[in-house]
Amino acid sequence: MGTYYRWALALIAPLLLAGCLLIPGKFESQLRLMNDGTYSFTYNGEMQMPEDDDQSMFSQSAMAGDKPDSEDAANKAQANNPLSAMFGRAVPGNDESMKEFAAQLTKYDGWNRVEYMGDNVFEVEYAISGRFDQMFAFPTVPGATMQFPFVQIIRRIGGELEVLTPAMAGPGGLAGAMGSMPMGSASKQPKMQPIDGTFTIVTDGEVLGNNSEDGLTLDGSTKTVRWKVDGMSGPDGSPRAIIKLDR
Repeated sequence: MGTYYRWALALIAPLLLAGCLLIPGKFESQLRLMNDGTYSFTYNGEMQMPEDDDQSMFSQSAMAGDKPDSEDAANKAQANNPLSAMFGRAVPGNDESMKEFAAQLTKYDGWNRVEYMGDNVFEVEYAISGRFDQMFAFPTVPGATMQFPFVQIIRRIGGELEVLTPAMAGPGGLAGAMGSMPMGSASKQPKMQPIDGTFTIVTDGEVLGNNSEDGLTLDGSTKTVRWKVDGMSGPDGSPRAIIKLDR
């Protein structure tokens, strides 16, 4: 692993363990990539922001030595913390900020439903379609300076499309990617719901590679690749595929 990549992971990992990044819960998701250049993507189910037991990274105010003198002031200090701002000002454990975060997302294309259910879990109905251009990532959080995609598509120099799913590996996947780098004790692991989902790719292009246990199924020119996702497989086991379209 390159020095820069390890450095970046070293920055992101504590944020994830402190409950800053969105990851899936129970969900069903499908990506369609077609030779005519069109695509569609859906995600229906849970989206969660794990919470550290002591929320130590959020309990500190932006200025060292500040001590809010009320619960209201403490909540405002959390929401204005620079770490919180990196992720759209959502604060795990602060129901008001989580509701505001949900309302913010519904203002943007594709977010047909975002409802905060409590316990740092959102119910989401997301659907988007169009003509594929260069790159794609879900979720994209407005105003957040750091993103941890559930699904991303990256175009290679030869035109192949690489589909990756970093967040579907869960916090353990990030820990695995970091190898021997310290991630904190087991008691510091974030509180979260199990990841339990299905991710499906449908295409009439050429599937050059995939890491599904069952491979692909054929229906005429249409290929379907399906993964059962449990967040336990680590970064190498989260769904991945390489697809070549005719265009």
